Amino acid sequence: MITSRIGLSATARDVNGIDVYDDVVATLTTGTRVDYLICDEAQFYRPEQIDQLSRVVDDLGIDVFCFGILADFRTELFPGSRRLVELCDRLDKPPVMPLCWCGRPATHNARVVNGVMTTQGDQVVVGDTDTSDEVHYEVLCRRHHRQRITAERSRATLSEQTLPFDEV
Repeated sequence: MITSRIGLSATARDVNGIDVYDDVVATLTTGTRVDYLICDEAQFYRPEQIDQLSRVVDDLGIDVFCFGILADFRTELFPGSRRLVELCDRLDKPPVMPLCWCGRPATHNARVVNGVMTTQGDQVVVGDTDTSDEVHYEVLCRRHHRQRITAERSRATLSEQTLPFDEV
């Protein structure tokens, strides 16, 4: 089930391990109408599944809308995102961009482990793992991602680098 903050909900499908094109064809074969597909967290789709989604558009004439992020905490493209960019008909930025703690547009995701930003580790870490590490993500502008200055660190170290003033 997928739900919104305003209370809307709809049945969702977990696509892990399935052939998306074959699944849509099987659904259509039962007489069920498919107007469009909404694919959330598309960065986690396998590249083959992105190819299958393009076939849904091209061969079946069904619109596909994908949502997700392009790059991981290391600033490397997710394989699914890379394939989406290679094949998509259109790439849109969200109408409202998240902001870095400094007020600039947040373009990067930072992984913070035990209060320290890291750029090392597996691309995907599933929540609720058995580790005792506290892991969370924070959106940052490119400058603060590169400098590894999270909101917490900016409060702890008040310096010219952490202040949100433009350079002259």
